[in-house]
Amino acid sequence: KRSSAISQLQLIKSQINPHFLFNSLNVLSGMVVKDNPEANKYIEEFSKVYRYILNNSDKELVTIQSELEFIQPYIFLLQKRFPEGLQVSINVPDMYKNYYIIPVALQMLVENAIKHNIVSRVKPLHIEMYVNGNQTIVVKNNYQPRQTSENSTLIGLQNISKRYELVSGKSVNVNSGTEHFEVVLPLLQLN
Repeated sequence: KRSSAISQLQLIKSQINPHFLFNSLNVLSGMVVKDNPEANKYIEEFSKVYRYILNNSDKELVTIQSELEFIQPYIFLLQKRFPEGLQVSINVPDMYKNYYIIPVALQMLVENAIKHNIVSRVKPLHIEMYVNGNQTIVVKNNYQPRQTSENSTLIGLQNISKRYELVSGKSVNVNSGTEHFEVVLPLLQLN
């Protein structure tokens, strides 16, 4: 009985926290909308990102379409943080948007690129996402490592690779060079 009660309490807590956050963001948005429409837009995009992560964290796969719809507000938030230091291009033809991918994989790869590279007006970070024609999506960035960056533990990449292997048996390819760093993710089709 105690174990069941603890599980139910955890479930309630996990439901309350997101509701509290979204309600707080709505109140904050209402307060700033008159004085700062840009701040309101930021709050709205942050809400979209957080909602996507909550709704998809327990899924094994999501469509490329939904992942791209999620990555747009995430990139908006990052470009507010690095207004002249981050350039992102996405080229995924419509014919691939019903393929599947591991949830939040693109976001994790963008986050890794920012974490490990210089992002500045003088040395902008260029991130490209594109389908290369062989049922894979490539996330590629120019390689300009931070001088003070801690050594990479590769936990994020290992996490994505393990999830792909468990779900599909397919591998993730990582290509590191002196000018570019790229990760190639399989696009999956459901039978």
